Amino acid sequence: MKIFKKILIMILSLSLLAPMQTTFAHSGRTDAYGGHHDNKNVSGLGSYHYHCGGHPAHLHTNGICPYSAKAKSKTTTTGKTSKYYKVSTVKKVQKKLNKLGYSCGKADGFYGNKTKKAIRKFQKKKNMTVNGKINKKLLKKLKIKI
Repeated sequence: MKIFKKILIMILSLSLLAPMQTTFAHSGRTDAYGGHHDNKNVSGLGSYHYHCGGHPAHLHTNGICPYSAKAKSKTTTTGKTSKYYKVSTVKKVQKKLNKLGYSCGKADGFYGNKTKKAIRKFQKKKNMTVNGKINKKLLKKLKIKI
């Protein structure tokens, strides 16, 4: 019986260690978006890049992580990012919403939860379809041209 307990403890201990993964990254503090400066360009991606969700070092094209579900939903069949989610467009929307009192934080061009929430509030107030998405109708209501 003692041998059985020892074997069971050993199996349980090993099963706890199995799912652990080691991510090889270089040193450096990350910001709120998981990005950091790489002044020595260890990654080969330039002086700034991201390590989101344990993925290897990568860049965020137009402020969108290529590993996120959002990136997959924002691309068309040609692989190009929709014009409504380009950093410049998102910044314009954020600035306008902030000016109108719908706080979406700093106008950084990042289409995150604060921006979506502010868009939803604006859409609800203007009797629009409430989906938190940037589209032609939203831009028209905000009087933004792209």
